[in-house]
Amino acid sequence: MLYSKDTAVTVIRRMTERDRLCHAFILCGEKGVGKKTFAKYMAAQILCERGTGVPCGECKACRMLKNNAHPDFITVEAKGKSGNYLADNLRAVVSDASVAPNEGRRKIYFLPRVDKALPAAQNVLLKIVEEPPEHVCFIMTAESKDRILPTVLSRAIVLNIPEPSEEECLEALLSEGIPKADAERAISVFGGNIGRCLEYLGDESAKKLPDAVGEIMDCLISGDEYALLKSLSSLEKDREFCLEVLAALKSALCDSVAKKLGGKLHSVCRKKAEKLSETVRRSSLQQMYDDVSQTEAKISGNASPLLCLSDLCGRLAVNR
Repeated sequence: MLYSKDTAVTVIRRMTERDRLCHAFILCGEKGVGKKTFAKYMAAQILCERGTGVPCGECKACRMLKNNAHPDFITVEAKGKSGNYLADNLRAVVSDASVAPNEGRRKIYFLPRVDKALPAAQNVLLKIVEEPPEHVCFIMTAESKDRILPTVLSRAIVLNIPEPSEEECLEALLSEGIPKADAERAISVFGGNIGRCLEYLGDESAKKLPDAVGEIMDCLISGDEYALLKSLSSLEKDREFCLEVLAALKSALCDSVAKKLGGKLHSVCRKKAEKLSETVRRSSLQQMYDDVSQTEAKISGNASPLLCLSDLCGRLAVNR
């Protein structure tokens, strides 16, 4: 099931109907919004034997795609130690691209997170994206197009993949058999981001960070200084996790400011960021952000986490 992807679906359908398919696409959106899901649907739009831009689900090509067995839908995995693409990963694609498709008219290379490709690897990719064989199409995903070389961007169509609405997210989570109360709790943290909600509900370790940030946000919303001190002090024993929480807290505070300015929210605890924006002035939110940033820098510089967090509590309470 696709959610909030109608615009992107229509673009590919019209191109396929007119046999004027672009040779490279970059699907942009934050983690969890369904870029990979749409990439597979997009491949079905292109490879379906009926050629209407609407996958029939019945032809040989559609059946093979459903079973992850289509020889002309090739996923290129990143093999760098940090999950990035190396130049050698993509040289193999350049060599293979000249080989004709096995089943139909098109051969699709799928590159998830191309924004993690090193510049040297992107330059290798540029060679084939500039002048690809007629039968080749590239589908790439990225969380940030700012990390992609302008020369690569200019040779592809960028499709922004939006986050589903909270109503659509709830429908998706309920269809997975998740209790409504749990689904609503996940949505309060991640909004309509289905992928991140599922990760949050399915992995206990994935709950640790958003729960810690949410607890601090609740204290800021209520103005409970004692509870705030207790929440912050609980972070002092694990320096690395403490820094992760402070970074995520900064993002939530940014969301609170963005809400006041009519911007889009991206952090964890979006509902709470929205609620905080209703009770705290923008100048105070900005000062809170600066205070958290300074604390983060001090702890990164090996200062005492307990002392820094105690000081932060006082600063946040004053701005509240």
